[in-house]
Amino acid sequence: MGCNMHKKFKYILMFFLLLAVISASACIDGDEDGTAKGADSEVSSPELSVGISTDVNNWYLDKFPDGDGRFVWSQIYETLVRLDPDLNIVPGLAESWETPDDGKTWIFRLREGITFHDGTPFDADAVVFSYTEQAYVTQAVLRPIKSVETVDSRTVKFVLAKPMPLPFYLTHVAWPIMSPSCVDAEGNFVSPVGTGPFKFESRTRDQEIVLSKNEKYWGTEPELEKVTFKVIPEASTRVMALETGEVDMILKVPEYDVSRLETKEGIEVYRKLTTFTDFLQFNCEKVPFSEKAVRQSVACAIDTELITSEVLKGIGQAAKGRAYSPVMMYSNPELEPRSRDLEKAKTLLSDAGWKDSDGDRIVEKDGKPLKVTLLVSKGVWASRHSPMAQAIQAELAEAGIATEIEFLEGGAITQLENAGDFDMILRTGYFVWGPYPKHFFVHHSMAPYSHYSNATYDELVNAADMTADEDKQRELYYALQDFVLEEVPAFYLVHEEKIVAANSYVKGYTISSEDPWLNLEGVYIEEE
Repeated sequence: MGCNMHKKFKYILMFFLLLAVISASACIDGDEDGTAKGADSEVSSPELSVGISTDVNNWYLDKFPDGDGRFVWSQIYETLVRLDPDLNIVPGLAESWETPDDGKTWIFRLREGITFHDGTPFDADAVVFSYTEQAYVTQAVLRPIKSVETVDSRTVKFVLAKPMPLPFYLTHVAWPIMSPSCVDAEGNFVSPVGTGPFKFESRTRDQEIVLSKNEKYWGTEPELEKVTFKVIPEASTRVMALETGEVDMILKVPEYDVSRLETKEGIEVYRKLTTFTDFLQFNCEKVPFSEKAVRQSVACAIDTELITSEVLKGIGQAAKGRAYSPVMMYSNPELEPRSRDLEKAKTLLSDAGWKDSDGDRIVEKDGKPLKVTLLVSKGVWASRHSPMAQAIQAELAEAGIATEIEFLEGGAITQLENAGDFDMILRTGYFVWGPYPKHFFVHHSMAPYSHYSNATYDELVNAADMTADEDKQRELYYALQDFVLEEVPAFYLVHEEKIVAANSYVKGYTISSEDPWLNLEGVYIEEE
């Protein structure tokens, strides 16, 4: 009997020893998601989840990253020149730059000792690779580039066909420096490889993108171990995800939710005026907006202050026809913008032959009523643009202009625009990377989105962009602002205010005026 009890005890002891070994093994191997447990189980890995409106539609330099893709790009890729939160130009991957001939040649000196995420070196050859003829930026924006040359491993020379303030162009994250290892031997894109603080880990289409910390980052070491971007197209759903803790931070908070979130315990709201301005793009190539008087009448009929205060709940700044946000270079502080003047709007139309002869409150000319269509995209700005369009419709009706609103996908708007089959488009941004005032190119007769042709205007735009002399640029861009206010190739509505919201345990975030950048330097999660 004693012997049997001894054997039973021995078997029980062996069982528990085996169980301990299995448990120890589990601590080393980790659980199903790869997180190690055991002695370090109380030491958390700081992770940040960010709600964005769109997936990354492109990872390579041959196309422009639309929508919120640029916020993800700015963690993986970097530029030669950067901007601080207040849009001051600062060194990026280039530590210095100079022009020996007033802007036709630019020489960049690169930082030393930087490697890409896969260990390949960042050098002059990588810069040349990033600005080849295949790159979107050299085809669409920097066409004057004649050559990009390696002087030595740390020096690159850009040779241009005309003088240009090139460093400002190179701040945009849509044309960063990518590793030549992004492509295979046949030139096919393989994966995103940059020098940024975070590196690409995985992507589930239209759901999430996961990035991990770049342990060998050359700049300030990230506090976060991982950043997960969750794709949540609907603005209201993004807000709900923040409030329920599904995500830690959200971008592009809808204006109607800002005041509520600002008073909600446990939520921090960050606001800053950006370079973006909403505007009405007119089709100046066909009636009725081929008539300057009609364009001016629209400008007089719309109350941008009311739209900003009431429709947008005080978010943003009324533009009153001013093309440049106050944060832009050469934004003229003494420009006299337009205020609503309904009687003047009616007089302009009447003097141009547009009169309400049948009493239906819609003016007509030569038997044709002044009925126009306003195209509004269903895209990422829809939560703002939809109520704005309705307010514009109501105000134009008071002047005798009947407006039909069409909410369309971006591709459908592009098709109508390319065919010239539209009257007005409500849009934002366009050539407003950083503080440099390239935006006026949008109305240049040679621009892809222009529907306006004026030789004097073209000459001013060309001259302004062909000098690196700040005094000359200021004079020319001031003249362009006056020109746009008078000729109205577009009417500018609201200077956008960027809104980011985060749970209060997210610390160290600084909001920037530069829209494509999401700077996570110094951001950390405060543990309870």
